[in-house]
Amino acid sequence: MIARTLSFGSPGKLSIAHRQLVYDGDGGIHRTFPVEDIGFVIIETGQMVVTTSCLQALADQNVAVVICDDKHVPSAQLLPFAAHSTAQETVEAQLAATPAVQGRLWRQIVRAKLLNQSELLVRLGRPNALRLKTLADEVKNGDPSNCEAQGARIYFQTIRTDADFLRDQEGDGLNAALNYGYAVLRAAVARALVGSGLVCFRGVHHHNRYNPFCLADDVMEPYRPFVDQYVFGDTDGVFENIDDGLTRPMKARLLQMLTCDVRIGSVKRPLMLGVTSTTASIAKYYLGKTKELALPSFV
Repeated sequence: MIARTLSFGSPGKLSIAHRQLVYDGDGGIHRTFPVEDIGFVIIETGQMVVTTSCLQALADQNVAVVICDDKHVPSAQLLPFAAHSTAQETVEAQLAATPAVQGRLWRQIVRAKLLNQSELLVRLGRPNALRLKTLADEVKNGDPSNCEAQGARIYFQTIRTDADFLRDQEGDGLNAALNYGYAVLRAAVARALVGSGLVCFRGVHHHNRYNPFCLADDVMEPYRPFVDQYVFGDTDGVFENIDDGLTRPMKARLLQMLTCDVRIGSVKRPLMLGVTSTTASIAKYYLGKTKELALPSFV
């Protein structure tokens, strides 16, 4: 079953009762949700009271709790310390991984990302898809030629028809939509990594002493184009007035990304389950049980 994503944008209180997440809002609003059905809780208001017993129950169920800042952009998340019965064995293998092991892993991730970017350009009728596909075939272990950055430059210069679009992690407009979608995706990946017995602070390519989610930033790379398809492939005008700021319909559209179909090998499944397959394969990779990662492609 696909875990539910709950987004709260109005003031209120979140508590727990009889294994139900309870929301009490203004005007006498009272709603309950079974905790075992929840995968994500997104809190977009600074006027939300959350009990510690609620947070404990959500952590026990490996629910990612995402907190948004005053611009309604995800800025923090709560994850349990461990949610896997053999976490110690997996973490020891992860931390013992040699540069060669990490290099082979990163090559697979980068190649999958470039192929997905190439496919999205094809679907949107943009040029340079073949350049990205060719670049994917040139990726070496560890990506010493930085094909990932080369591909990103080509991709974002091509995916928009207006030549003045620049990718900006702090930008407004379409950048704000991308940043919101990527932040939710990052939370989904971090949740799945913890569930697979891995630690997020030890990355493959990303290394930053101030970033506790380096591995999540690595693993989410092949999934980014599935966010991009909603922003750049908008055909019904949801993001038409994006310069005025992100609206609830825009955020709701981006959250659909979690349930969009992806292909893992020969199997089609919702992205949220695909991410779990990917993180489980990474755990097996570190344990020496597989050489091939379960990475996504477009259906």
